[in-house]
Amino acid sequence: MSRRTWWLLAAGIAALAILASWTGLHNQFAYDDVYVVQRDARIHTLHGAWRLFADSYWGKTAGGDGYRPLTNIGFALEWAVGNGSPLAFHAVNVALYAVLSVLVFWVAGFVLPYVPAWIAAALFAVHPVHVEAVANVVGQSELTVAVLLTLAVGLYLQARLVGPVSRWRQAAIAACYALAMLFKEHGIVLLALIPAAEILVVRSKDGFWKRLVALRPFMLVLLLVAMGYLLARSLVLVGDFAGFQPYVVFQGLHLSTSDRILTMIGVAPQWARLFLWPARLMTEYAPPYVDIAQGPSITQLPGLLLMIGVVGLAFTTWKRAPALSFGLWWVIIAMSPVSNLVLPAGFIIAERTLLFPSIGAMLAVGAVIPQVANWLYARRLAPVGAAVAALLIIAGAWRSAERSPVWHDNNTLFRQAIIDTPDSYRAHYMLGAWYIQNHRMRDGEAEYQKAMKLFQFDPFMAFSLAEGYRGFGLCKPAIDYYRWALAIEPSMPMGRRELGYCLLAEYKFDSAKVVALDAMRRGGKYPPLHEIFAKADSAEKFMAAHRQGATSGEMPDSLHITASTAAPSTGANQSTH
Repeated sequence: MSRRTWWLLAAGIAALAILASWTGLHNQFAYDDVYVVQRDARIHTLHGAWRLFADSYWGKTAGGDGYRPLTNIGFALEWAVGNGSPLAFHAVNVALYAVLSVLVFWVAGFVLPYVPAWIAAALFAVHPVHVEAVANVVGQSELTVAVLLTLAVGLYLQARLVGPVSRWRQAAIAACYALAMLFKEHGIVLLALIPAAEILVVRSKDGFWKRLVALRPFMLVLLLVAMGYLLARSLVLVGDFAGFQPYVVFQGLHLSTSDRILTMIGVAPQWARLFLWPARLMTEYAPPYVDIAQGPSITQLPGLLLMIGVVGLAFTTWKRAPALSFGLWWVIIAMSPVSNLVLPAGFIIAERTLLFPSIGAMLAVGAVIPQVANWLYARRLAPVGAAVAALLIIAGAWRSAERSPVWHDNNTLFRQAIIDTPDSYRAHYMLGAWYIQNHRMRDGEAEYQKAMKLFQFDPFMAFSLAEGYRGFGLCKPAIDYYRWALAIEPSMPMGRRELGYCLLAEYKFDSAKVVALDAMRRGGKYPPLHEIFAKADSAEKFMAAHRQGATSGEMPDSLHITASTAAPSTGANQSTH
């Protein structure tokens, strides 16, 4: 194939990616964007941006999770260029998606014949499961990591298919690796993808072990890069290896490691559906829509058989159909940090995290196209196959373009979430929180009640509703939900101070002091807790004197505490992605 032809085909892939995603250009900030970009003052200036290398991804007031300094710096640059307009961020996302789709075509060309490679890349470019990564600003980290890792694999394969990898190219791959991890932690998977590419794609007369030994020095370099990143991450996040709080459902139910793994085994068919037939998309994969395992169950059997089948197929086809095996191993490796099987993640399924694994899924699809084409050709059905491929590409582009505006803003997104998954408690929880933030207490309360009927073990949901009540000056119902939250998760860092203020507002002084003392014992901040003690003591003395007739009139304003004494906090970050 001539270079001109290749670039024309690549331009077609880029055009498909833009066609599938351009409808998201007019989106505003939604979901995590609000906390990570719109409300994070660190992102609103380039002054001292280098300090973001020593800070967490989420701001301290929003949980202080994660370590993605280059993502934050990128957001700061886009904020400056666009003067805070969401358009700048969404334009970068669409551009990154087009570049990524072309890189997928490039890499697929090393693995597959060019026609299947183009079809695989085209299907990737219009894949509806990518909407969340492209249409939502914070998906930019997913896109950037995918670009860098795909580029690294392509650089490796381009060299190895004709000879050894030069030192300069190794340095470029290592640089891509370091940058990818600084954009998002799951970039670490390149350490496994390179050996997979060497064994399954590179054709060599050298034996398996000899090739691995030859690869060892380069892999040592990549390992040192990964260790350097993990060291920096642990220093910033104070030794926290995972860097993110586990999914709140896992915490609220105190789920064991085995039950978490069993839960995700049960979820495996959803992964397969999203890779291969993503007609139904959703933002909230949560109970009871997702079954939370309480030991082994028959509901996990389909997922177990699917996972065994995929791993078995990846092993058994590595010689007979290496392209198929490589695609499957790409999926397995890329899914490992986001699957909840190795480490607990902050979600059950987040569609945007399937962006990079889906490259492997489309490579696997491309690997079976020649066999399907031969079968159709033998039966004179080749035009039917071509028509089906074209229809799938058109349908994917249409579905993606239709879905992107769902991420326009929180009002649109949270309302759609109820339509997508009415049996997901978090869909109702998010809509309820949105209503209350917009001063629609009655509507918000109704959605919270629906959420709690579906699932009762999310302490942050109970805390969030309590904060909503307190914001409206309704401490009596707030007290019950603060206590509910703390009963579910006694180690929860918030709730006790707020409960103390509400107890004071309801003149329950002894209870307020007990709660404040408990908060102190758990390491709570001293000044506001001391205020609760001081107010409670002074109010008790005033009321005792009033009962004895030593004083008269209402309690002085200096002693009176209302529900709004401390402004309601946002509580835990509403997103779990």
